[in-house]
Amino acid sequence: MGAINPHQPLGVDTGNRALREAIRDVALSEHPAFDKRRIIRDLVQKVMLDSKMGFVCRTTDARGFYFHKAERRLYDLEQKPFQHLLSSVSGLSGTETQFRFVLDSLQTEAARTEAVEVHTASFYDPQTGGLVISDGAGGVWRRERRGTWEPGYNGDEDVLFLTDSDATPWEPRFTQDGALKWLLNQLLLDNNAALTCEEQKSLLAVWLLHNLFPALRGTRVIPAFLGPQGSGKTSTMRIIGRLFCGAEFEVTGLSRDREDAFVAAVSNRAIVGLDNADSRIPWLEDALATYATGHRYRRRRLYTTNEEASYSPRAMLLLSSRDPQFRRPDVAERLLPFHFKRPENYQVESVLFEGVMERRGRIMGELLTRAGGIADSLSDLRLPALKFRMADFASFGWAVARSAQQEAGWESLLSKLERSQIQFASEGDSLVILLRSILEDDGKIGPVDVGELYRRCRVMAEGKSLPFPKSPQGFGKHLTNMKRVIEIELGARVTEESAGGNRRYITIALSELQKVQKLR
Repeated sequence: MGAINPHQPLGVDTGNRALREAIRDVALSEHPAFDKRRIIRDLVQKVMLDSKMGFVCRTTDARGFYFHKAERRLYDLEQKPFQHLLSSVSGLSGTETQFRFVLDSLQTEAARTEAVEVHTASFYDPQTGGLVISDGAGGVWRRERRGTWEPGYNGDEDVLFLTDSDATPWEPRFTQDGALKWLLNQLLLDNNAALTCEEQKSLLAVWLLHNLFPALRGTRVIPAFLGPQGSGKTSTMRIIGRLFCGAEFEVTGLSRDREDAFVAAVSNRAIVGLDNADSRIPWLEDALATYATGHRYRRRRLYTTNEEASYSPRAMLLLSSRDPQFRRPDVAERLLPFHFKRPENYQVESVLFEGVMERRGRIMGELLTRAGGIADSLSDLRLPALKFRMADFASFGWAVARSAQQEAGWESLLSKLERSQIQFASEGDSLVILLRSILEDDGKIGPVDVGELYRRCRVMAEGKSLPFPKSPQGFGKHLTNMKRVIEIELGARVTEESAGGNRRYITIALSELQKVQKLR
């Protein structure tokens, strides 16, 4: 057997067979085990990194990836698909010592590279106005400011997209025949006290467009599909998922003890639909708040004592519920509540999904056309500050409305949306129920010490069999968290004063309008 030269280029054109034969020769040679591993590593890296096959990179949250140039696909170096790719190229089994050594070397190589951005769904450059939108698989559609949409590939001009392995690509058709309106009309939306069906459709359209401008989406609102069983909530999530990812998209469930599964989903997939979020899950509200603010999830790395790993949320997130248990005020103000109703007659799901797939290119074409117009309008536009907690969504929607000269209508819609969020947060809340009862009887509460108000409300809660905080401290914290909800829902003003001994006095007084209505 001749000497092995790990620096002799094998070339992609020879396929993987030459690499496997070279690795076999090394494995059967008389080289010390120490040298064998390193020679095999060099052989693999020569093919996978030094040739035209691909390259390794890392993200700012320290995730390592391999980009396969022929497949136009990013592989996470710590996940099974990449290990299968490595086995396919090298012929090594994942159980072999040489395989683990090569894998660790590739991960080390990635960790020492300069950090790059990895995108899902879209990339937008605010400076140039350029848009690059993933077709869900290995292709992209790109547009320069005031230009036309052109096809391309994932990785072109160093713009990298993380895609779902089972996603199928879409190709836009710029027909402008109302396909997006058709899609929104498939939703079984219900009018409620705050938002009409048409207003809810407008909010969902803005949300769809907002996801194509990630640079303007530092914070993310979360569509929450609410309604009874059989009202089309799950079908709606499937419709949106299949629009972006294709017919293989499916929703996922929630488990009380599977927070890590949630983190894995929102950090790896393009779109996630959490179905039937009905039971009380201790970690869910915190996880939703973290996602909405764009913060990273931090976890202890498995099988280590104190090593931390961080994961950036990348997916578009949707959730549905019949009996939502995620009404915490700070979560509610980050939701887009959509209310669904049961239909008189049911359409077969397969027919509905066939309609979506048939119109998929036309819907995406309309979204791309509208996104291009928005990108052009943003070039000389300063986004305003508005009275809405999720400022990124609010200002982006204002820009969308401005293109139709409907800015005032958008600000009015935001006020209605806030009202809908407040209704969602307050529904069934014992504190709101009790304070409303006191105000109806007395017209005003306080000034009263928080502890005294707690004792009065606790007696009332016991008489009405309502759940209630077990301590004055818990009551005081909940009162603080619910302040904005109380003010809007009860039409009152909440003020507080501090006194000696860490005592806090609360006053809740009806607004003048509420007083007039009460007198009537």
